[in-house]
Amino acid sequence: MMNKLTIYHGSSKIIERPLFGAGNPNNDYGLGFYCTETLDLAKEWACSAETDGYANKYSLNTDGLSRFR
Repeated sequence: MMNKLTIYHGSSKIIERPLFGAGNPNNDYGLGFYCTETLDLAKEWACSAETDGYANKYSLNTDGLSRFR
């Protein structure tokens, strides 16, 4: 059985396939982007109160991954 993790990314646009390195290197997270397991938080991060945005949803296969703490 495949283990899956659902994560969300809030944005002003639809991002079908996230691409590392396409971000702004001056952001606090570098060339990556914020993701969360919480849909409501992704909606909050999507954009300012004056504009609409998207909560992009991704499914990550976690088989074979290890977690560092």
